Amino acid sequence: MRIARLVLPMIALLLFTTTVSLVPAQAQGRQLHINKAIYGKNGQGMDVTNHLRSLIQNNSLDVKVNNKNMGGDPNTGADKSVKVEYTYQGHTSTRVVKEGDRLRLP
Repeated sequence: MRIARLVLPMIALLLFTTTVSLVPAQAQGRQLHINKAIYGKNGQGMDVTNHLRSLIQNNSLDVKVNNKNMGGDPNTGADKSVKVEYTYQGHTSTRVVKEGDRLRLP
């Protein structure tokens, strides 16, 4: 009887923990996630990964690519682009958008 009092709550806790930990993993697959983003000339510039992550709203990103929105000018006077590697619905893709155009994800 004493063993049952100890084992049953432990089993219930284990089942609850397993169920709770699965939910975020399943939901993550449907979310937009920026894996890596570089803004500059020919892939040389500054890392804007965290900045673009902060601009995601409702699992989408829509921003004009320019020095102001990217957080600075890593290559003064040069034509730049942003190269973004992202994951959405379990698929990883890469998009390159020129300065002056809009980056829209997914």
